[in-house]
Amino acid sequence: MYPVKAAAELTGLTPETLRAWERRHAAVAPQRAANGRRLYDAATIERLTRLHRLTARGHPIRDLAALDDAALDALLERSRQTGFGGLDCLPARMLDAIADYQVDEFDRELSVAIATLPVAVLVSRVVMPLLREVGLRWADGRLAIAQERLVSSLLRARLLSVINQHPRERRPRVLFATLPGEPHELGLLGAALYAHDAGAPVLYLGTELPAEELVRVTTRLGAGAVALSSIDPGSAPQALAQLRVLDADLPPGVPVWVGGVNARYMAEALGSARVQAVTDPDALSRRLKRMDAVAARRGAG
Repeated sequence: MYPVKAAAELTGLTPETLRAWERRHAAVAPQRAANGRRLYDAATIERLTRLHRLTARGHPIRDLAALDDAALDALLERSRQTGFGGLDCLPARMLDAIADYQVDEFDRELSVAIATLPVAVLVSRVVMPLLREVGLRWADGRLAIAQERLVSSLLRARLLSVINQHPRERRPRVLFATLPGEPHELGLLGAALYAHDAGAPVLYLGTELPAEELVRVTTRLGAGAVALSSIDPGSAPQALAQLRVLDADLPPGVPVWVGGVNARYMAEALGSARVQAVTDPDALSRRLKRMDAVAARRGAG
């Protein structure tokens, strides 16, 4: 349960706006403490975040207040599709350029997308479809190994430039890495980019870092979370062994977030409250907010 000030920080709204949306529009119904202070639970925080995003796009709060969360989500999705409807052909067009080794054209399209699109749209509508199309074309022989590696290197360079452009030194940081045996990192880069855009202080450590090294860096920096990616089924047993080391040796209270196709299997196999499967941006966003709230409470204490 969060008081007004913490709820305002988590949603990006002011305390005055929170009170106005409650009193004038009944958009939310916070609970009350024994002393009468407003308290907001996690579900209400999520609803306020949706309302904030929609009002920022021009929807009046009076029209949104009576809608349930499913209706708000549908409205957000329609708004996103309408605003960026021309993106569906972009990944295929970029790969057509790579097929002809037109590197400048691919890089120009990618640079424009990075410069003009919100990060959530960039990742969901450009980066992830591009990776899927790379896999399909490589499997059926339309893309050579050299072309696939060219796409990976260009994406990596551009996405890292965004993450490193404005480093945030405040703590707690979120460390992004893969464990030994997992060389694939583009999905991890997308998640790091999303976290960076959400305001989290990101430290991107790259691929194939041993658990012992991650423990050392986490302890030295006082990091707030460790985010990992695992997509190679063959690396899952090795990654699981490394996760056991992290679970045993990381400082108390530091969660491990695992993404990628192996995430659910490894989280269930380990059975630890510390290790959580995080398989979509909304789940990552919720955990980032929770991490900030914990840090805020510790700072206040």
